[in-house]
Amino acid sequence: MKKMLLVLILATGLLQTSCSEDLVSSSIATNSADVYVAGQRDNQACYWKNNQLNTLETGGNHGTTANKIIVSNNDIYVLGIGLGTTVETIPMFWKNGVLTNLKTSLSTNEEVVTSITDMEIIGNDVYFVGYTKKPIITFDDYTLAYWKNGVKTVIRNYGSIVQNLPKIQVANNNVYVTASSTGSETLNGYYTNSVFNEIPNATLNGLATNGNQVFAYGVQNNAGYYKNINTNAETTLPAPINGVTKMYATNDLYVTNGTNTIYKNGISFENSQPELGGIMDFKIQNSGTYKITQIAVGDGYTSHLVVNGVEAMHINDSDGTFLSIFVVQN
Repeated sequence: MKKMLLVLILATGLLQTSCSEDLVSSSIATNSADVYVAGQRDNQACYWKNNQLNTLETGGNHGTTANKIIVSNNDIYVLGIGLGTTVETIPMFWKNGVLTNLKTSLSTNEEVVTSITDMEIIGNDVYFVGYTKKPIITFDDYTLAYWKNGVKTVIRNYGSIVQNLPKIQVANNNVYVTASSTGSETLNGYYTNSVFNEIPNATLNGLATNGNQVFAYGVQNNAGYYKNINTNAETTLPAPINGVTKMYATNDLYVTNGTNTIYKNGISFENSQPELGGIMDFKIQNSGTYKITQIAVGDGYTSHLVVNGVEAMHINDSDGTFLSIFVVQN
């Protein structure tokens, strides 16, 4: 696998557990936290728990990849994608090793699921967001929707093909989804339930919540940007934060612009192991810093897991990739 996978997938299976040969450090074991990393190994979706490899079943699909992992109430949820027998993309979901083909389970006779782009878990409730398409040959008719425990809510019908990756967050019984005002690739606003809020001159990369407050983040006027959706307060970050690619929200706000640096409330906080590349995902737990980085190597790249400034694991793209991280404090 020579290119970064940008599509979302959910996969969680415990079909195979073994010591990963990619282990280069035992730092995780002494950190009083369980660290989950989702990705791919040997063209098959998988996740690592404390550097132990768990391969996920494919359901007969090919090239499966796990793009997001969440642990809630001791249950492991993974989102991902695979290629079906007709080379169509199949959104997939695993909870504790039980595979669900989301294209099959969420489609109806009237509308077919074309993509699931994100998920969120609140307690035992499972939320997905994505697109459906009416099976009409003469034109494309795409609808943005979210599902709560399999029940669909339509957010907007675009009436044409849409190619972007909406994100979802849930807080205070409200559902927030990043979206495009026109159906273009640029996500320039967000829905709060059914109401669209446009952010002029912005490109949103995601949503974050600390339980009560919700933040939309990305780029506005070539600068890092985030908005507190609850208070409508908007913040433009100083250089060199020229964009926010990931945010982690607690009482403090941690962001990265895709370099090796994590910023805390706009100030450089952690930039260990810069030789290991830019940050793909990260989490902050208690005093611990956990990040996935990727760096170009020749025509490919290598993924690294860095825990508290120490490399814990790595994998070359010829063997697999790391894409998502989740940390559970013991």
